Amino acid sequence: MHDVAVVGGGPAGLLTARRCAEAGLDVTVLEEHEHIGEPVHCTGIISLETATLTKISEDVVLNRLRRACLIAPGGGSCHVPWTGSGTEELLAVDRAQFDRSLAEQAQRAGATVRTGARVDEIASDADGVTLLSGARAIHARACVLACGVSYRLHRQLGLGLPAHVLHTAQVEVESEPADAVEIHFGREIAPDGFLWAVPVRRGEGAALKLGALSRGDAGAGLARFLARPEMRARLRGEPGRPVRRLLPLQPAPQTVADRLLLVGDAGGFTKPTTGGGIFYSLLTASLAADTLIEGFQAGRLDEGFLKRYEDRWETQLGPELRMSGWLRQFLVRCRDREIDELVRALGSDSVQDVIRRTARFNRHRDLIVALLREPGIASLLLKSLFR
Repeated sequence: MHDVAVVGGGPAGLLTARRCAEAGLDVTVLEEHEHIGEPVHCTGIISLETATLTKISEDVVLNRLRRACLIAPGGGSCHVPWTGSGTEELLAVDRAQFDRSLAEQAQRAGATVRTGARVDEIASDADGVTLLSGARAIHARACVLACGVSYRLHRQLGLGLPAHVLHTAQVEVESEPADAVEIHFGREIAPDGFLWAVPVRRGEGAALKLGALSRGDAGAGLARFLARPEMRARLRGEPGRPVRRLLPLQPAPQTVADRLLLVGDAGGFTKPTTGGGIFYSLLTASLAADTLIEGFQAGRLDEGFLKRYEDRWETQLGPELRMSGWLRQFLVRCRDREIDELVRALGSDSVQDVIRRTARFNRHRDLIVALLREPGIASLLLKSLFR
């Protein structure tokens, strides 16, 4: 009988495991893939705020990112500082290596990490949780779902699913060197979303992490983007088959049950504006671990006690999620010509100053509120709301 069984060996599951193991709990992690960190389906942009939750070693850093270029459907563009007031450094990390580092930290703390261990079924009763993995039954006193966007276990357990999801597709291609993250908008290539190009370096070579977030077939939009002559001229290699996945943009309606917690993508925790999820995964993992440790100390693993996990993530993330979700709905209503106007407005001196003063990579609420006070952006909002 383990104390905690964690389903999923991504950042959320591995940090939960490490924190619980450090507290003296018997923890096992069950990862369905044969290798931690594979397949890679994340661009891997983080801020140094992430280092408050877990160690970031230099060997996982592929690039330090200084700025972004927003490219409107009509071709207009503006540059914005990624680093806000200059106190926040952004990194592109090797996600596979980052995950392996988290696994090593969890194992050093005493957790067991099993790969090739797909969990097919979970059952909970008054004595504990039973997880079936092939012919093996694993017994634990509590379970953490950190299985990403694989929601079959949610359905089996009668848990609700995130109400809003979009599709993503991503590929990495050798390329000419670049010095800025690019974000491309347009309903033709990424309805309800955007495309991105993130410059990275592997050894002496340059590459781009290219991806699409959109309603419908993100892979088709990415293919159209890569086929553009200006993009073909920048690539030194042929794009392979993109990695596709769903991306939740709203938390699941229920993230706790008796002996059970949901963290990271499994709980629907991503930024509604950008879809980024690493920091939110690690933050919810840390809050879940705190709650489980307290639960074991108190002898309480029932839903009523574990509800304090929901209270904690709501306090830290709730206002951010609601404001960012509202902004996403506004942007989805905008036509391409209105996005053109918005990008022009973001390039103005007054808005650039607002971005420098208020932007934070993981928390967008203050920036959104400040931007809505800018006349050019407020007028776009009114047109969208009353069209």
